[in-house]
Amino acid sequence: MHRENMQTSCGKFGMGFNISVNQNDFPFSYYMMNISFFLICSGAQAKQASLQVSHSAASEVISEVTFLRSNHSDVIGAEKQATSALANAIKNHTQLKEQIDWRDINNLLISGSTCGKCPLGWLIFNSSCFFFSYTESTTVKKNWHKSREDCIKRGADLVVIDNQQDHTINDMRSGRDVWGNGFWIGLTDMESEGTWVWLNNVTEVEQRYWMDGEPNDGHIGEDCGVAVFSNENPWKTRYDGACSQKQLQWICEINQS
Repeated sequence: MHRENMQTSCGKFGMGFNISVNQNDFPFSYYMMNISFFLICSGAQAKQASLQVSHSAASEVISEVTFLRSNHSDVIGAEKQATSALANAIKNHTQLKEQIDWRDINNLLISGSTCGKCPLGWLIFNSSCFFFSYTESTTVKKNWHKSREDCIKRGADLVVIDNQQDHTINDMRSGRDVWGNGFWIGLTDMESEGTWVWLNNVTEVEQRYWMDGEPNDGHIGEDCGVAVFSNENPWKTRYDGACSQKQLQWICEINQS
């Protein structure tokens, strides 16, 4: 009886077969086995092709993620640059505004200095005359009570800052060292701790002008207001000082209205 070895393989896919069959004895089986082997190999080829497609798709996804990460970093960098540029623009705008304010104020002071409404050496602004003690002496300093006595002798009183324009002129003229060169102003809470009242009997309710952490009474009875100027925050223009102990310059005001 004749036997014939039938060999077939899918070696490319790690699959091999070596089977001995007699074609004459099992003709139908012989052909069916060939068909089966063909189907198995075809399935393996399809599976590998599918894996190759999946691998290619995964590579594309990884590449896209890497690209997006790179763009995200660029966006964050651009955002930081834009934020920094905006901060610089705001700072420049603030400085320019201060320069314009001071120019306008200085022009008003110059034009008003010859009108005869204020004593010699005083400054006029918004129908009020202002005296800064350092214009007479940069070394003479007094406590709050003595400073007020000096203003009264001059026919005035310590300045009452009741509007933003008064804040502007006082800030500009006192714009030197924040803590060492403050100026006494007409604001106290002597009558009732924590209730700040101007010398014209107007209660101060605005909080934004106090420096951070002020007023704090300093644990030593700081009951008198001091005007200062801060380049970092022009709105923070006040702190409370010890009325009798602290020695400072002062600002007097004559209201002409």
